[in-house]
Amino acid sequence: MKKFSGGMWSVKILTGGKVYLEGKWQCNVDIVVEEGKILDVAPRGKYAEGEVIDVKGNYVCPGFIDIHVHGCKGRDVMDGSVESLEVMSEFMAQHGTTAFLATTTTHGREEIRKSLEAVGDALHKDIKGAQILGIHLEGPFISPNAKGAHDEKRILAPSRENFRGLVGDYEGIIKMVTMAPEAEGARELVNYLTDKGILVSMGHTMANYEQCMAGFEWGMTHVTHLYNAMSPFKHREPGAVGAALDRDGVTVELIADLVHVHPAALRIAVAIKGSDKVALITDAMSATGMGDGDYILGGLEVVVKEGVARLKDGGNLAGSTLTQDQALRNLVLIGIPLEDAVKMLTEVPADIIGIGDKKGRIKKGLDADLVILDEKLHVNCVFIKGIQIQS
Repeated sequence: MKKFSGGMWSVKILTGGKVYLEGKWQCNVDIVVEEGKILDVAPRGKYAEGEVIDVKGNYVCPGFIDIHVHGCKGRDVMDGSVESLEVMSEFMAQHGTTAFLATTTTHGREEIRKSLEAVGDALHKDIKGAQILGIHLEGPFISPNAKGAHDEKRILAPSRENFRGLVGDYEGIIKMVTMAPEAEGARELVNYLTDKGILVSMGHTMANYEQCMAGFEWGMTHVTHLYNAMSPFKHREPGAVGAALDRDGVTVELIADLVHVHPAALRIAVAIKGSDKVALITDAMSATGMGDGDYILGGLEVVVKEGVARLKDGGNLAGSTLTQDQALRNLVLIGIPLEDAVKMLTEVPADIIGIGDKKGRIKKGLDADLVILDEKLHVNCVFIKGIQIQS
């Protein structure tokens, strides 16, 4: 593939690839990029002026979007550091992620506020990697009975006052909040958040089926890492899992590392919800891209062995070491069609957080966030707003 230096050409023409358009692979089309946007998707050869980039028959996908990621490359959102966010952004971009929600953990108010401040500062910087879209506040409004790798001592009751006290002046960068519907005060906070345009996701919950359905009625429209840290499906008590699968319109996340969720359970979820209601997330922690060893997640000690992260005390799974390109390969490995897996990494997360008119598709007028994959589905190169950042 021909490399280029940003700014040398006003127009770039990506040609010769299998392009993901409206759920299908199409050949003989060019993607024309100008000033960070997709200027056109046109028949091959229509545009003659500009820098031609031959992708040599590889797959051309929209950039991947991760709406649930804590860290990677030895860094964590909870570091409260712009530098850490930059390191994370650069690493994720190498694996096809072009945009993400920086995800917090249940921690002290000062630590969370410091993380929000760092993200707020990073949003005003030109970061050379995946674009930060805002904050996913995972907790602290969760159930102590489904805390997973969250610190039980830091859990707060859901209320407007606790939320305002936690986020302060950074409410505007909160895009998603994960919370348990059974906690006293949950309905009030759901109403407050949805009125503010903040997505409320059900998660870390031991609510029964009826409580979950009530949460959906209040305005919860999404479910955090389906199957994990929630009441399981049983034939006489469907629990949170059953409610999520049974409720039309509700979207769900899946961690497709083949550790958090059995391949059969992944296939079942996709079959029931449909690929247009499933977002593939990583839930990645700082060990991602680093190797086995001892780490910290949300103030808790984590041991990573053979790529699997578990709490040192208790052995609960503690995030993952997954990247989104590996999630794609894993889903294809277990029999999910490639085009469906791509949709769950691109269109669906974009729509979930309300940016489907800007990202997640290869379409005229949208951001030129593109991932080129070879025949084995490894990342060949990445474009973020038209700039090639990895090859």
